Amino acid sequence: MLEQWIVTNNWTQEQWLVVSIIGFVAVAIIVIIFRLYAIFKMGSKKRERPNLRVGRRLRRHR
Repeated sequence: MLEQWIVTNNWTQEQWLVVSIIGFVAVAIIVIIFRLYAIFKMGSKKRERPNLRVGRRLRRHR
């Protein structure tokens, strides 16, 4: 039975379809896991708050 899966010359259309779907699902799962990891990594970083009102403070204190 292993020989039937290794030699792809005799595969039917249904077998190619199943392998293609399994490959697509595997790639999709890998991409989703990578994206979730990136989101969680980004969320755990300490973000600095931007200082948007620097110009107003400088003018007021002169």
